[in-house]
Amino acid sequence: MLNGLKRCLFKTLLVFAVLYPAAVSQLPAQSKELKRAALDLKKAVGREDPELFLESFVAVLDTGERRAIKTAVEAYVSMAKVLGSEVETSGEYYYLHSKAANAFKDAKGKYVTAEIEKLRKNKRGDWRGRLLILDAACFKSDLDLEAACIEALSDKAPQIVRRALHYLRRSKKVPVVEKMVERYVAIETKRPSGDAAEWERTLLTFQASLQQMLHVDLPAAVDWKNYVAARKGRPDFFEPHKKASARTALTLFGAAVTGKNICFILDVSGSMLSTDPAPRGSTEANRRRTVVGDAAKKGPPKPPEERRRITRAKKELIRVVKALPSDVRFNLVTYSSDVDPWQEAMVKSSKGNKTEAGKYVDELRAEGVTVTDLALEEAFSDLSLDTIYLVTDGAPTHVGSSGRADPEDSAQIVEEIHKRMKELNFLRDVRIFTLGFRGAKEDFLKQLSREHGGRYVAIE
Repeated sequence: MLNGLKRCLFKTLLVFAVLYPAAVSQLPAQSKELKRAALDLKKAVGREDPELFLESFVAVLDTGERRAIKTAVEAYVSMAKVLGSEVETSGEYYYLHSKAANAFKDAKGKYVTAEIEKLRKNKRGDWRGRLLILDAACFKSDLDLEAACIEALSDKAPQIVRRALHYLRRSKKVPVVEKMVERYVAIETKRPSGDAAEWERTLLTFQASLQQMLHVDLPAAVDWKNYVAARKGRPDFFEPHKKASARTALTLFGAAVTGKNICFILDVSGSMLSTDPAPRGSTEANRRRTVVGDAAKKGPPKPPEERRRITRAKKELIRVVKALPSDVRFNLVTYSSDVDPWQEAMVKSSKGNKTEAGKYVDELRAEGVTVTDLALEEAFSDLSLDTIYLVTDGAPTHVGSSGRADPEDSAQIVEEIHKRMKELNFLRDVRIFTLGFRGAKEDFLKQLSREHGGRYVAIE
């Protein structure tokens, strides 16, 4: 019996000895390639060199080895930590993340999908790695992005939850809405451990996402739960339903004012001196039509001072600031040819601060051009910011315009604004509400609000 086992073992060793050289002859080339690329990744992290890092990152994925995915993600986490929060506001971190996530699109090998799923489900790892994996599902066709995002709603990191909402708010599926509302209620009922400000920001992202999906304004998670339960079986579930709106008591030109750290951005360029006719059917319009005018005067009656855009904007903004809840912090940024922040940072909604803000707004005068890009940049310089309300009546420009055509530099500035906002708002999820008087560049304002969790309101 023992001799038989020895003979069997000898034969096994003999076969292995014959096959082993052929087997290992293929392994060293791949192992050396992976080791070399991984070493380059480590060097790039040490040098804080995003370009070298991305080149090496792709090289690691290209090896197709099982351990390549984990190696790449772990190196990415290290690089993200080295870059830090300061770069998150400059765009370099956004660039690194976008390129790294996109690199998974071309990742080959039989282990790739399984290893990505394994890392995604490992909640013990650093959230930055899970963020990369979640965004990788956006590019890699054999990964279920919707399923990954629904699962990510339960993540312990608020950044991951907000990123999942970024994708899910495009859905037109009732079960997806129900999952979102379920998690929204859970977070609002009992805040998870961790950074309270980040979770507060996440609640606003839930609210903004559901507003965009269902076209109603509801103030609390329980309101959304009741609304969805009552209407989910209706064919027009995703259509606007005005009667269902339960707006907050405070609005700015009809836009619900919500948020805990709000910046109001007001255009005070020369065009804000224009006056608009009263809306058709309004009391003011009817009153003007009944006034007996001078028959010798031709043309429609001149709109009163109350219809001047700057006058209306100032009056509305003073009213809103005065009514802000005590738990809200706020700031004001006005702009024309220059940008003028009222305060260097957010301040509490105390009685004194509201009074001072009112005086500041009351003294504003309209003149100059419309440097919208610089005003937005100024607002984002406060890292506590969670909501922006932008009131304007014109196209962004640094040179001004003549006639009705857009300024010659407007198209380029609009493109730069969209690019810059994606950089600045990556992981911060600041909601941007845009409000436009007649003549405002509506397509720009609508896209800006749509891409950043807000909505556009046309000021009549």
